[in-house]
Amino acid sequence: MADELHLTIVLAEPPDGFAFCLQRGKGAKSERLDYIQAAGDDISFDLTVTVRQGKAKGMPDFAGPFVQGRPGERFFYLCVGQCSELVEPQWSGRVKVPLSSITWRHIEEAKADGRPLRARYAASKPNGQPALASVRLLEDGWTAAG
Repeated sequence: MADELHLTIVLAEPPDGFAFCLQRGKGAKSERLDYIQAAGDDISFDLTVTVRQGKAKGMPDFAGPFVQGRPGERFFYLCVGQCSELVEPQWSGRVKVPLSSITWRHIEEAKADGRPLRARYAASKPNGQPALASVRLLEDGWTAAG
C-alpha cells in the first residue's frame, strides 16, 4: 500500500548570487522547476513523494517524480545555478538530498499531526560557494515540522 508524504527541505544560508530549484524526473526527461534566487535568507522547497513498504528489513521506500536512486539509497535533487543580472541562471551543479534516514516513526509522527517532514542542510561551503553533491542533513535530519 502506497501513501503520500509531504516533505520540506530548507537550504540554510544559501550563497547570494545563486539560484536553486527542484528537479522533477530523471535523465533527459528531467526538468527544473521554478527557481528561487538566494538573497540572504534561508530558502525552502516543498515536495510530495510516495511511500510504501520497502523490501529491506521493513524500511520505507520512496517513489514519485522527484525520487532518484536505488531502494535503500533514495534521494532527490536540487539544481544549483549562478545568477547574473537579467539572465536565466547558468545551471552548474546539483545537490543530492538523502531520504534514507526517514523511518516509519518519522512518517507516522508527521501523518498523525498532518505536518510535513522537514530537514535542513548547510547550503554554503566555508569558501562561500554552494554545497554540491551529497549533503549531510543538519540537526536531527528529518523531523515532523512544527
